Amino acid sequence: MTSMVKKVTYAFLSLYLIFCIGLLCWVVIYSGSGDGDTLEHVHSSWLVYHGKIPYKDFFQHHNPLLWYLGAPFVGFYEYTLRAVDAANMLAVTSTALTMFYIYRMHSKFLTNRLGGLISAAFCAIPQDSLYNKDFKPDNFMTTCLIIGIYYLLSYINKKHLTSLTVSFLIFFAAFMFTQKAALILISIGGIILYLLYQKKMKWQDCIESAILPILIYMAFLAFLFNQDILAFYFKANFELNSHIPAVFDVRRFIHPSPEMYIPILLSLYALAKCTYKGNLYVKIISIIFIAEFIIRQYYFTPFVYYFAFLHAISSVLAGVAAVDIVKKRRYLIWAFVGYFAVLGGIYANKYSQRITVGDSFKYGAAGFVLDNTNPCDYVLNGYRIGYNLFNKDVDFIWNLKGQIDVIAATIGILPLSDLESLIRKYRPKIIYGGNYYDTYREYRGSIGKYPIHWISKHLLNEMYSPLNRDDLYILKPEYQQHDCRYNPRTKSYEYYDIY
Repeated sequence: MTSMVKKVTYAFLSLYLIFCIGLLCWVVIYSGSGDGDTLEHVHSSWLVYHGKIPYKDFFQHHNPLLWYLGAPFVGFYEYTLRAVDAANMLAVTSTALTMFYIYRMHSKFLTNRLGGLISAAFCAIPQDSLYNKDFKPDNFMTTCLIIGIYYLLSYINKKHLTSLTVSFLIFFAAFMFTQKAALILISIGGIILYLLYQKKMKWQDCIESAILPILIYMAFLAFLFNQDILAFYFKANFELNSHIPAVFDVRRFIHPSPEMYIPILLSLYALAKCTYKGNLYVKIISIIFIAEFIIRQYYFTPFVYYFAFLHAISSVLAGVAAVDIVKKRRYLIWAFVGYFAVLGGIYANKYSQRITVGDSFKYGAAGFVLDNTNPCDYVLNGYRIGYNLFNKDVDFIWNLKGQIDVIAATIGILPLSDLESLIRKYRPKIIYGGNYYDTYREYRGSIGKYPIHWISKHLLNEMYSPLNRDDLYILKPEYQQHDCRYNPRTKSYEYYDIY
């Protein structure tokens, strides 16, 4: 490859990466995402911002690091949709970090600068819905796993204890973003044991590096024990989640999106042509790719964002293949350049036509609900539709009624709530007037569409008026309290006649 071709290629790939991050920012600002998981985690972050404790003051079935990371950003913009934008910008930052460490991994350990740029470019835009700009734990888990692998390779290279300590801490952070990281971490643990056996790592270094994450997790568990929620944490985060695959029994596995096929195919090429003759670092990446590929094919992958780490690690290995291909046939560098140019053009055209008008539709019904409520109001989420960002919840299990609460009741965590009684007690400003179906049993094929919760026509006619959107109803004026004020004693908004 001539010097001029190399400079042009480097410049194009660098500009493409800048374009990809810019596109993600563009989508966050102008198009948004009504994704239910994003809104769920923004609401959880807001609750944490106000001092609520997960598993005690509100229900969750994920590890909590995401909400504590998002809390100051969501809290700063609370009661506006800018809070969701800020949370999604955190996800964009996470994506940029993933790309940066993939590039560093290549330039230092795997191939060269070209391989790093191509790998980062493959990782930049994974699929149609651009999930890597959504505030979801999977994106942050992927970033931590990639950074953790980078520092693990750094330790193997230089034997610096600091690198291994950072690696183990970042791996632990991946788990604290979402417990599904445990499966691939077990595989990485197997690699570490083999390296210890081969004397390429030191037992003493591993033990010393593991002390800090173990102590942090033990302190976390001790805090949960002190709050009398340790058993609940394990039941909600592990036992309950073990039942969720059954909810998606008919679509438990899906295929990766078309944009992922190229790096996966190139990874298979790398396994066949590059791994055996490659250095130790290439072999480690290859084993991690194989492990994650098997996990995604045989465990549980109902949504494309479950492929987040597979896409990232396949992009790393694809760079190894790309360098090998270009080394043999230098003119094929233009095939990679052309692919990214076409892909970038497709996405630029697609999202230039998807700019939404007004916040009332940018994040589904969330903006619409914000426009019709004040901080004192309660809100009840609907069946398969979440829109409560900054309002009080009427129930401990506030999200995914008909699924999460049904599983919780089935395994004995909490009984099902009487929604009508809760509505009469708290008088939520906005409610969902349709049926809440038992998706846990419906999707497993044991029953058809069976309503597990419903709001009677009598209650709707008595207390609510239809909003003509998404089966939403608003509390009639005669039932609404007024004079919403901030109570510094309770540090919350309350209606004036309450105190």
